[in-house]
Amino acid sequence: VEFHVEHGLFALGDESQLRSAVSNLIYNAVRYTPENGKVIVEWKQTPAGGLLSVTDNGYGISAEHLHHLTERFYRVDDARSRDSGGSGIGLSIVKHVLTNHDSLLEIDSQLNKGSCFSFTLPQITQIKRH
Repeated sequence: VEFHVEHGLFALGDESQLRSAVSNLIYNAVRYTPENGKVIVEWKQTPAGGLLSVTDNGYGISAEHLHHLTERFYRVDDARSRDSGGSGIGLSIVKHVLTNHDSLLEIDSQLNKGSCFSFTLPQITQIKRH
């Protein structure tokens, strides 16, 4: 896991909820990336706000599943989810948290190439270091 974090950039919001959303995204990326794979977590300022992205080179998700991923208890592959211990509610929690923070979950994925889950928080503050 690699972290690319813009120092001094802080989100304004509910710390517990945001921690839950980010940890769900990172946990999923690690869980669905094979051994020796790569997960990159990035936090940076954009014109729209603070962008958090979690990108992996894991199994990926086929297009027909993408619009269902944030539904409660939805699983792309029941057998794989059972084996890895997933409950099918993690991404619905992320969606709920982001709604509370005026944001949306964006998902880009290609089967056998990996996925990128990202969102932009409009309420951020930048603290400059001298």
